[in-house]
Amino acid sequence: MSRKTLPRAAAATCAAALVLSGCGGGGGDTAGSGTAAGCDPRQGGTLTVQQPFELATTANFFESIDPSLMQIMSGTVYSKLLEVDPEAEGFALKGDLATEWEVSEDGLTYTFQLRDDVVWQDIAPVNGRAFTADDVVATFMGLKASNAAHKWMVEPVENVTAEGDTTVVFTLSRPYAPFLEYLAHHFNVVLPREGVEGTYDMAETYIGTGPYTVAEHDPDVEWVLERNPDYFGDAYVDEIRLPIISDTAAVQAALRSGRLDIGTVPFDIAESSFADNADFQVVEQPSNQVSFYINTTKAPFDDVRVRRAIMMAIDWQGMGESVRGRYNPTSLVRPDISAAALTEDELAEVRPFDQEQARELLDEAGVPEGFTLELLVQQLSEADVREAEWMAADLADVGITAEIAVVDPATGITRRRAHEFDITKAVRSVIFPDQTIQDFHSQSIDNYAAINDPQVDQMIAESRTILDEDERNAAYREFQEYMETEVAGAVLPVQYYQFWVAGSRVQNYQQSPIYQGSLYADMWVCE
Repeated sequence: MSRKTLPRAAAATCAAALVLSGCGGGGGDTAGSGTAAGCDPRQGGTLTVQQPFELATTANFFESIDPSLMQIMSGTVYSKLLEVDPEAEGFALKGDLATEWEVSEDGLTYTFQLRDDVVWQDIAPVNGRAFTADDVVATFMGLKASNAAHKWMVEPVENVTAEGDTTVVFTLSRPYAPFLEYLAHHFNVVLPREGVEGTYDMAETYIGTGPYTVAEHDPDVEWVLERNPDYFGDAYVDEIRLPIISDTAAVQAALRSGRLDIGTVPFDIAESSFADNADFQVVEQPSNQVSFYINTTKAPFDDVRVRRAIMMAIDWQGMGESVRGRYNPTSLVRPDISAAALTEDELAEVRPFDQEQARELLDEAGVPEGFTLELLVQQLSEADVREAEWMAADLADVGITAEIAVVDPATGITRRRAHEFDITKAVRSVIFPDQTIQDFHSQSIDNYAAINDPQVDQMIAESRTILDEDERNAAYREFQEYMETEVAGAVLPVQYYQFWVAGSRVQNYQQSPIYQGSLYADMWVCE
């Protein structure tokens, strides 16, 4: 089958983003969205966008899965073979460096036709040479040979070969249904063969084929990107400045003063301060999920009855409504990405909010008087702590005392991976269904709950061999139900919405369910 786009079923209200007063992007005609002072597409100007965090690790894509690296460089500096299409109804993929692709009937061979008008950014030692299929070969064979945490995404790839400069062929050892999705994932940018081969240090020198290059970097202060004059597509804005601002009050003040063109704020501030102001656009985007894990290696959490009691004791939907304001109730799979997400009625069946039943389960498990535990909270915002307080109050109702320990992201990740917690709450930025369920494989580095269930491993492996989308969605639904009822060690119970505010000078503003810096190339500013 040959396709230029790959449609996917989804349950999103609009294609990619929702404006509070209606569906559409920043350039749409929506009441109170700040688009009255619009202008035709024009080149030039500077766009200043909030960057919440500095890079915590390296800028080498083979060595880092730092979300900040993806926000800054994926789609801006670096391109991918495929990209998420923000304008498609539902969820779809489109070509980026690839123009067309063909998948063999047995699902073992993927052939991509590449653009013939792409050059690398004019930075030594690559010096603006033509992009070819050899770069794709080097990137993905290099990824397989690396120690990258995400190389499991291409594990079934046996070989990558170039057929001339504009054709590349991936040969797989077995059918692998999510393969195309992973080629659009923000981790999997295409790199110059010189970087992969070690001619230069990819942690220090950034050379891509994207619409922008890195012009300046003042650590912990700001990144500055400049328009790439040799980009194969259109790019309007000459400069993108990414000041590092994490404080909500500072973001709000910078937006109001005009020092910041685009920033993210909590729901209540977006609604009260910006939604009805003609000087601003507010775009809401279904975003990350609250993640919750129980350490199955420690007593009494090694008893599934205790784990189910904890899950049932918390009013997750009440928490979502109270703390996040705008949210989707979820199990594991994101409803804005996949039709495999469990419905609200199905969630009530497999994980009811039922504190009486929770007490009964604790009694059956031999802990009728409850116990004390530590609730480890990785804090990215004030909402993370408010959610923990909500959870602690609900657990107290069934006799469980939760002592809250708030830590920074780096400490939180370290402790979760070492299973140094009783229960823990954070945010998980998984995108595709397969990426979500991979977290619970017994060999996954992100299997924080330490789930070691052969049935879970088998269900993950089998879902990847199902090429029919409806059948694969059925497998994902069965997996979620099994995790909720038989494992009860981890859940992503609330998908929250992110609220982005942009000044009215910003045109054609869009958001995407995935880090997609290439969207900046489609925006322009009116001075």
